[in-house]
Amino acid sequence: MILKELRINNFRSYCGESVFKFKKGLTLIIGGNGDGKTTFFDALDWLFTTASDNKSVSLISEKRKSELEVGESDILSVSLLFDHDGEKLLEKQFSFEKLEGGIISTKNFSFQGYDGIGFERVMVSGKLLLEARSGFDATMRKYCLFKGESELKVFDNETALKDLVEKFSDIKRLEKYVELASTFESKSEDAYKKEMGTDGKVLKKTKELDSKLDNVKRNISTITASIKLQEAEISVYQVKLDDMERHQDASEKYQAIKSRIASLEEKGSRIKHHTSEDYNIKLLDDFWILSPYPSIYDEFKKKVSLVSKEKRKLRETDIELKAKAKGKEEAIEEIKALTNGATQLPWYLPDDQTMQEMLDDQICKVCNREAIEGSDAYNFMKSKLENYLQENESKKTLEKQTEDQKPLFGNTHIEDMHNMSISLGGNNAKEIAILQTEIKERIEFIAARKLDLAKIEEQIKEANDEKNSLLIQNDDVSEALLDKNFKDMRGFFESKSHAENKILKLRLQLEGYKKEKREIDSEYKLLIPSKGFANLYSRIHIVLEKVENAFKGAKMINRRRFLFDLDERANFYLKKLNIDDFHGVVRIVETANESAKIQLYSSNGTQITSPNGALNTTVYMSVLFAISDLTTLKKEVDYPLIFDAPTSSFESFKENEFYNVIDKIDKQCIIVTKDLLEKDEMTGGRRLNEEKIKHLTCSVYRIEKKRPFTASDLSTICTTSIEIK
Repeated sequence: MILKELRINNFRSYCGESVFKFKKGLTLIIGGNGDGKTTFFDALDWLFTTASDNKSVSLISEKRKSELEVGESDILSVSLLFDHDGEKLLEKQFSFEKLEGGIISTKNFSFQGYDGIGFERVMVSGKLLLEARSGFDATMRKYCLFKGESELKVFDNETALKDLVEKFSDIKRLEKYVELASTFESKSEDAYKKEMGTDGKVLKKTKELDSKLDNVKRNISTITASIKLQEAEISVYQVKLDDMERHQDASEKYQAIKSRIASLEEKGSRIKHHTSEDYNIKLLDDFWILSPYPSIYDEFKKKVSLVSKEKRKLRETDIELKAKAKGKEEAIEEIKALTNGATQLPWYLPDDQTMQEMLDDQICKVCNREAIEGSDAYNFMKSKLENYLQENESKKTLEKQTEDQKPLFGNTHIEDMHNMSISLGGNNAKEIAILQTEIKERIEFIAARKLDLAKIEEQIKEANDEKNSLLIQNDDVSEALLDKNFKDMRGFFESKSHAENKILKLRLQLEGYKKEKREIDSEYKLLIPSKGFANLYSRIHIVLEKVENAFKGAKMINRRRFLFDLDERANFYLKKLNIDDFHGVVRIVETANESAKIQLYSSNGTQITSPNGALNTTVYMSVLFAISDLTTLKKEVDYPLIFDAPTSSFESFKENEFYNVIDKIDKQCIIVTKDLLEKDEMTGGRRLNEEKIKHLTCSVYRIEKKRPFTASDLSTICTTSIEIK
């Protein structure tokens, strides 16, 4: 069965029709989270499900439902064109209609197949075509569709190996011969013993041996049942442990991520403490307000210097003017000196009243001489009076001016400012300059810590994204379950170990009873019956017992040969999928109840119990390729391998190499993945890594949500598909 074309129409996020064409080798379908990768897988799964007529409204595209008018209808369909002994078409569909009130009704479900005969296509039941005419029945599909890495573990199912061996080996043909030989052997033994029971010669011994044999058989049956019960318990424990081991790897990764997040959060908390500055407190309590001090101080010094200089100028001018005024007074006084050089009386002696009286009386009462009006003596006294009045008026004017005007510099503010400019310089200025440097360094330190905090917050976000991705990859397992794994694993290991020890004891007992049975059988054979039929039955019983053992041996050898072939082919693919890397050796080990498990060993014989995620994935994929090979050889039937996100644990550098290796394997593979995407810095979305894509040799499709869309509204989501190469 080789897939050729898939059409998805109105299925969930695929609004309208999307077409995918497949080649013989690898086809990659690349999309980011929410772009429709899982929906692609679910569409195939829905098509291949034959158990029920599922026409649920939840399968219909929400966008298409929202676009319908009342009374309008459309079709949901998934169809697959494939080649198997000619071209065939498988199609599943149903119609849907929008009713009043926005109700969507579904009807006309059909699951049809079209088998090409010549140039015509004959319509048949889809179930018939899938199960009987495609070579792709339910058993085959177990080894075809794998949703995530966890489903690659094909042997986790108890009957998986038995189903596989029966379908792809010759054991099934031996089963009927083993069963037939066992039936004949049992009947011949019963006939022999019955005949011996009628022989009087050996009757007593026969009854004795029959009693012993019945007791031994009961014990063998009881112990065998107990062993099977314990094996079933071990199988259950093993499945749980395997499941836990699957989750254990996730648990360890989860614990590491959780520890990393806690460490980052603690580190972030410490950094926040260093960045939580109250700048108001710093401004006053730590004198950050003085940060512009040097420039202000320089300006202050300049202005104080200018004012001080101006004051000195004004003071010098004032002194000069006063000196000139004083010199003038002294000159006037010199002019007024008496002729004989004697000093004149002060201007205020005699007073104005005395001089007026002397003028009126025309006599100088100082010297007692007559001073007739118009005489020199009279004129002198008159001049003296006028001078008195003039001086008196000047004095009054001067006193008034003195009262009305303040001194030129009546305070010492300028000197105080000058002294302040001196005192605020020196050590104070140095300390404040140092403070400015400290402020700058502190602000730079806080800015750097904020950058560190932003990086830590980004790392925390990435770690949380990694944790969420881990949970999604492990079937959305809860965080509580991953924590619980650590507690439960020890208990299950102890229970499994207890059951294994119990089986060892039971098998020792069983061997003892089997040995006792063989001894009883030998005693039976030593009996010499008197009747010929007993001898005949004895010989027939011995022959049939050998035939039964021969068929059982052939079945065991055939099973071992099948497992050996499977091992050999799996290791061939494991080596291919891990070029230039460690890969170990795959062994498929048979366990209880004809089940098996896949184990990985080093070539020196050491079991590798916890391979890394990428190696673990390639181990299981190698087994799947091996099974597919054996299918082709034994059944002459080929089928595709379809994987949903199997490489999520791979490192990015391995993607191209891995996909190119897969493409070169002669096997059709379809891988739905989010690999080979990178962040688009312009839009913030995801885009294809063109550099990596161009080195791929396989077919590539890009699926993504059509823009624009509303993040919270499912009815705006539509997956589009583009064939890249």
